[in-house]
Amino acid sequence: MKRLDAKSPEVAEQKSKAKKKKTIKDDGKTISVTKTIYSKEEAIQAKMAVAEPAFLGKKLISMEQKSERHVWVPCYLLVFNFRVQRNVFFNKNAMFDKIGTVGVVYDANEMHGSSYDYLTEGNIPLKHIPKEELEGEILPDKGNEKEIMDGAETFIRRQLFLKAYKTTEGELDLIKKVKFYREAWELKLKFKDKNFTKYAYMDDYSLTNERARGMNRRLEP
Repeated sequence: MKRLDAKSPEVAEQKSKAKKKKTIKDDGKTISVTKTIYSKEEAIQAKMAVAEPAFLGKKLISMEQKSERHVWVPCYLLVFNFRVQRNVFFNKNAMFDKIGTVGVVYDANEMHGSSYDYLTEGNIPLKHIPKEELEGEILPDKGNEKEIMDGAETFIRRQLFLKAYKTTEGELDLIKKVKFYREAWELKLKFKDKNFTKYAYMDDYSLTNERARGMNRRLEP
């Protein structure tokens, strides 16, 4: 992976804007969690409304709920400084050069990323709770550190760089990494002969506003 020159003034400015902090390490006794604002019933109802779409008040499909489990889903807030350079289209003598900061919330349970507008939203509000006080099961990461980082970088290149700058090439420098958990209900669903696993989240990033609050790209050409 290419790295930015840490001594360059451009990178120093981006790090200052991002308010870089040290990585929060798991002490083994407490975990960082998002604020729970929805009840179990509200969260499941919102998830099922998406899983079972309706038209004019009538469900288009109906799923059988086989089981439910109270869980805490592992996620990472990953913030990168980036630099994208490429030739300008139709003008090979000119160079496009963009420096910025981009955030990703990476779901380590389902192993996928969502863009996070770190420069606008700042840190995700978290509280720290002793593990012994939690109700529900803490889910483990489905991938190791390298797989999570590779997945986050691939997401940035394919979903952000390619759409904003028409290239997957670019330098990435990790400046912030925070692990946290989201409270949810894991739903085992069945439709015809197929089984599905869905997560009904109970925090501020629930289905009703996941894409609107914080999960927006902040990249400018």
